[in-house]
Amino acid sequence: MKITLLTDGVSPFAMGGMQRHSALLAQHLVSAGVDVDLYHTAQDSEAIQSAKCLEGFPEDVRETIGNVFVEYPARGRLPGHYLRNSAEYSRRLLQQFQKHDRGSSDFIYAQGQTGRAFIESKRSGIKLPPIGINAHGYEMFQWAGGLRTHLEHIMLRPTFRRLSLKADYVFSFSGKVREIIEEQIGVPEQKIIQLPNAVDGDWVVNCSKPAGDKRLRFVFIGRDERRKGVPDILQAINFLTDERFEFHFVGPIPISSRIESTSAFYHGKINDNAELQGILDRCDVLVCPSYAEGMPTVILEAMARGLAIIATDVGAVSELVGTDNGVLMAEVGVAPLKEAMNIMLKMDFGSLQKMKQSSLDKVPNYTWDRVAQLTIAEIEEKLSMR
Repeated sequence: MKITLLTDGVSPFAMGGMQRHSALLAQHLVSAGVDVDLYHTAQDSEAIQSAKCLEGFPEDVRETIGNVFVEYPARGRLPGHYLRNSAEYSRRLLQQFQKHDRGSSDFIYAQGQTGRAFIESKRSGIKLPPIGINAHGYEMFQWAGGLRTHLEHIMLRPTFRRLSLKADYVFSFSGKVREIIEEQIGVPEQKIIQLPNAVDGDWVVNCSKPAGDKRLRFVFIGRDERRKGVPDILQAINFLTDERFEFHFVGPIPISSRIESTSAFYHGKINDNAELQGILDRCDVLVCPSYAEGMPTVILEAMARGLAIIATDVGAVSELVGTDNGVLMAEVGVAPLKEAMNIMLKMDFGSLQKMKQSSLDKVPNYTWDRVAQLTIAEIEEKLSMR
């Protein structure tokens, strides 16, 4: 089987959950024996040359994969430039596909809006392989977190609704993400391919590490966004009366957003996996109080290091977090987060260790080796039915 993978970038040359997903999906499909053509780009001028040769990819993958780099359109300044650029980039992908593929692909796996021109061309009569799109969390149909983001979501929804309805297949997470795809958008069940997100096997430890002292260590990893719940975390810390804790922030949290507290530690943005793993290994509980999500990689990575989890019941988070390995908050906001953190602070050492181990016990179901095999099996089944 040959799969064409379309994406607007792969990590580490482009940042983001979708870009990380694209890189790992491509590598593990190749390692599983699939013939993969990777169509990708980079917008950072310093990363373009490295991206063109997939620098840092495993050598056996680089030697095997079909590597097609496509220039991304220049960024516009007028409102809606993202949609216009995405449409133009998809047209460029289609041009390169028609030049390179020559009818050899069995399936097109399109991340985000990259399959837009392919779907439009196919519906106009051009012969193309079956197309499956992956919009991940469909966050444009979830809580926006502010007026500007809300307006952006309004602009994005018609495009993603149209792509989801016109594509041959739609990749979906479980839980509330699938509800959006089926109930809000109206995609029929037979077109949906439900697969989980995954974590690289290099992240997985053999056992959870016990806390080194009587202080509970919370950690947040992400950007300073309302949607990610950072303001709620900062307020909740101020309201906690139990001072036997530390809170570690990993990500670009500006000084203006930080609180002055002897319990708060700011590590800044960290790109090195070993450094990030070291911080997680010193912590006990990941806090992910998001207002909108898909199936966060950060939760899977924290589980793989043996952490308990506090998270909001959004997207597909409920598949990963339950009473066995943390606190799944039914509502967002400062009060539910404060309550969840207090539950952890009042928990005895043995119960906390059981939660941490439970996180680790779940991880084998979400490693990339397994999810790549599931992806192959699902696509092969759909192709055989056609």
